[in-house]
Amino acid sequence: MKSILAALLVLISSTVAYAQYVKPSEADLNKMDERIRGYMADNNVPGALVAVAKDGKLEFVRTYGKSNVELDVDVAENHVFEIGSISKEFVSAAAMMQVEEGKLSLDDPISKYLADLPTDWLGVTVKQLLNHTSGIPDYEEIYTYDVYRLRLTPQDVIKIANGRPMDFAPGTGWYYSNTGYYLASMIVEQVDHMPLADVLKKRIFEPLGMTQTRFADPEAIIKGRAEGYWVNKRGELINRNATETTSTLGAGGLLSSAADMAKWDAALHGTKLLSEQSKKIMWTSGVLPDGTETGYALGWRVGKDRGLNTTSHSGQVAGFVAYFERFVDMDRAVIVFMNRYRVSSGAVKDIVLDTIMPDTKK
Repeated sequence: MKSILAALLVLISSTVAYAQYVKPSEADLNKMDERIRGYMADNNVPGALVAVAKDGKLEFVRTYGKSNVELDVDVAENHVFEIGSISKEFVSAAAMMQVEEGKLSLDDPISKYLADLPTDWLGVTVKQLLNHTSGIPDYEEIYTYDVYRLRLTPQDVIKIANGRPMDFAPGTGWYYSNTGYYLASMIVEQVDHMPLADVLKKRIFEPLGMTQTRFADPEAIIKGRAEGYWVNKRGELINRNATETTSTLGAGGLLSSAADMAKWDAALHGTKLLSEQSKKIMWTSGVLPDGTETGYALGWRVGKDRGLNTTSHSGQVAGFVAYFERFVDMDRAVIVFMNRYRVSSGAVKDIVLDTIMPDTKK
């Protein structure tokens, strides 16, 4: 038995030893560039940006291809990309700030804040919206990603989602629901008595100096905005509309820059926005009645990547994919932006990790 325990300790210690950040050389970065460009060529991705952040700064940024194909504009370090469901992190943080102020309780029924809800939704709690255990159907799944190109009212979103029966009784299962975050956005708005864009600006973006993060808004003039793309049935690149703010709210409507995401990461290591207790709640995986952990907390996926503790989220909207992964014990974050729908931001994230953690066991 002692020999078995000793062998396990050796295995554990060797795993930890492998999980170390290695500052890449220029040659290493050039090899990474080659692999990423290969992925982009194979998948008809116009443009991309990858970065590694530490202490609110970018350790390195690499840019590839075109931010705007029609105007022949190269991707630049300060360009802004739609981040899709990474937006959920900010809704969750705003809600937790309201909890700290005693204005909101995670155990409150959503009917306390929202009127005229379908009867089956009345027992859902705020926390169940945030950790995807509400059972409320996903309106995006029903209408596909094309729903993000439409101007919708909250009543439209509720009607679409209510067109399908509940996925399960509230709290008894897990299923990713953008409707949950649309409703959570509405609750955050109700609590602060202002639109979500203003809530996030006042509570998060302005205090952190995140000057490039905002809702996509197709009609707004946004400096450095990357164009989004998809491909048609012939594999030809086509333009995609920017995401309509009213169609997503905080479920997936934000755009951001690498520098701003680095600031976001740094703030989450301290207590400028949230207490340690609030962050613990925000990053604790949901648990189902049978004891199964869902791996999803409040707006974040939680788990391990290459043996290291991570909090992360991917994002996808009509013309973009993104990935934001924080290695919480080593104070580093990986950022991936690409301006093409339905490609894998995770695959590119893994190429970056192969470069900065070359000896790590997956």
